[in-house]
Amino acid sequence: MTIIQDKHGDVDRIEESKISGLYLGWVVPEDGQWQPLMKLTKSDRGYEASHTRTYQRLAQKYRGMAEMVSLPTVDGTEIAHTIPDIFSVRMPRLRPDTERRCKFLGLSYPNIDRIAFIARTGGNIVGDNYDICPIVEPTSHGEYKFYCLLQEVDSNVRSSLGTHSKLQCTITSNNRIVVKAANSELGLLPPYFSLLGDEITGIELVNVSDDPYLGNRILVTVATKIDLYAHQCFELAVEKAIV
Repeated sequence: MTIIQDKHGDVDRIEESKISGLYLGWVVPEDGQWQPLMKLTKSDRGYEASHTRTYQRLAQKYRGMAEMVSLPTVDGTEIAHTIPDIFSVRMPRLRPDTERRCKFLGLSYPNIDRIAFIARTGGNIVGDNYDICPIVEPTSHGEYKFYCLLQEVDSNVRSSLGTHSKLQCTITSNNRIVVKAANSELGLLPPYFSLLGDEITGIELVNVSDDPYLGNRILVTVATKIDLYAHQCFELAVEKAIV
């Protein structure tokens, strides 16, 4: 729940979507479509990671994927007290630049919600092409609300943004979602939003970085009534892939 207080002291409570887990994904080179490879959730038993059927198919085709996104189990599911390496390497560390990033993202520091951190940043790291799609639960109004950073931000358009700038989005020919401000292309949504097509109901500006260290960072929220995870590509594997 986000609490916003206006200048008169009146308080509005905005219900947000709860993050219940993460998917690790990858953009397939042939068609440019984002696909989920592994699901991570947390329960009383610990962290549970499972491969998707999509991973089973792609790991047989793409050399090296099985080594990067493997789980040390027979059935393709791992339960442990620690987060699997493929996810933990994307988690924030306690250092000065992380504190600045948390402030920009609207997250606490040093008690960082690490799941929320990589959900908002996308979990991109130097050295691989995988990224993170959060698993968000619908609100009581049946809306799914995602926080995310825009990609490939146009610095000229960014510099003219105001706190009340209206944003729109359109679909490109390769199914990426372009975010526009005053009909100018501002940047791209993370690639997993391509699975929603034209079912995005709203996009709002949350924060624009004025910190030279962070670069052209723009945080937005994206809303939809569609259950993204009902897409067939999210179906979990029932056995370990043979590669």
